[in-house]
Amino acid sequence: MLADKKKKVLYITNVNIEGKFLPGVINKIKGQIQAFGNSGFDASILYSGSNDKIILQSPGFSNRSFHGARCVKFKDGLISKLVSHLKVAWFGSINFKNCYTAINSDFDVIYLRFYLPGTDLIRFLKRLKKDKPSTLILLEYPTLNVVEELKKRDMVGRVTYYLNKNKIRELNQYTDYVVTLTKDKILFDKPALQMPNGIELAGILPVPLPAFDNQLVLLGVASDCAFYHGFDKVIKGLARYKSQKRHAKVLFRIVSNPLSRNVDELRALAKGLDVADMVSFELPKSREELAEEYSQVHIGMGTLALHRIGLMDNYSLKHREYAAFGLPFVMSKGDDHFEDSPFVMTVERDEEPLDIQAVLDFYTSLRSHYPDYPQAFRKSIENTITWEAQMKDIFAAINKGKEKQAV
Repeated sequence: MLADKKKKVLYITNVNIEGKFLPGVINKIKGQIQAFGNSGFDASILYSGSNDKIILQSPGFSNRSFHGARCVKFKDGLISKLVSHLKVAWFGSINFKNCYTAINSDFDVIYLRFYLPGTDLIRFLKRLKKDKPSTLILLEYPTLNVVEELKKRDMVGRVTYYLNKNKIRELNQYTDYVVTLTKDKILFDKPALQMPNGIELAGILPVPLPAFDNQLVLLGVASDCAFYHGFDKVIKGLARYKSQKRHAKVLFRIVSNPLSRNVDELRALAKGLDVADMVSFELPKSREELAEEYSQVHIGMGTLALHRIGLMDNYSLKHREYAAFGLPFVMSKGDDHFEDSPFVMTVERDEEPLDIQAVLDFYTSLRSHYPDYPQAFRKSIENTITWEAQMKDIFAAINKGKEKQAV
């Protein structure tokens, strides 16, 4: 019977999940795929890999590859790089022509993680809707401010956006459900499903209690460091703390892709405020490497300035990762999973420098009240922040949609 058959979901992304520069995003995608599998779905993923290859990973099968992936060729000359930029901007990261038959015949549900659609994705959806109208299409917006963010980028980013402006509207029209971090019920005239960020806890253990001897170590981790992370507020707070001549030392470590457009600005800010010796900039690290780093620091820096792009909800993926490892952290208001947690320091949505002395006081109090806080923090969130818990509305929508078709 159709009701007993596993529903087949295809997750499509332009992120190369075998790449190195977006570990946080890659872990999120893998966690979502695993949650689909753990919740009774047959989930596959299609992504743009290297060397022109589109990769299709399906459970129980060897990877299938197709020609048709596009990427920006950073190592080539200026003209070649510009041409590849324009091709990706206009056509998109994936040409679906060679993999269309496999997608059309095998899957009941298409799950799209938002990226600039390009002409090829629109053509693919238009053809799929005609050939197989029963296919349910879900579109995840990691942030609803993606359009405003693109408009503020450099010339290449703005041109890319304007080439896709009308295609974004078409993408929304072909969608059955919009998946979002917000609590909206309707978005772009489509029913909306809330999905706060989650994390796969399997394989993650709470860190041991770190040594603490007159130096507080802060850690900020961002796959693609942006101004809405608010790390500048921390650096400005360090400058104010330094001027107060406090006795405890503080070090702020920033782990991010060195190509992130915000990293150079943060370096310049630290130098200009004479706190360069209190801030270090480090290359991206794997989940395993971060586990080691988390055991050596005291406080994580969550997202501190989403209000800069008009977002009041603050369900940062990094918050969940810190919590999974039992690392206390600082965040701005907007994440109701953690606002009442004794292991999290919540600050206002504003442009004030972070109060470093208040962070130090928070941490010393935490150690006093929770001598083994990593274990206690992890235990407090285990049933609330898994991907299975965060994606329950998506699972229900998929089942409801397919039930309507099973007549």
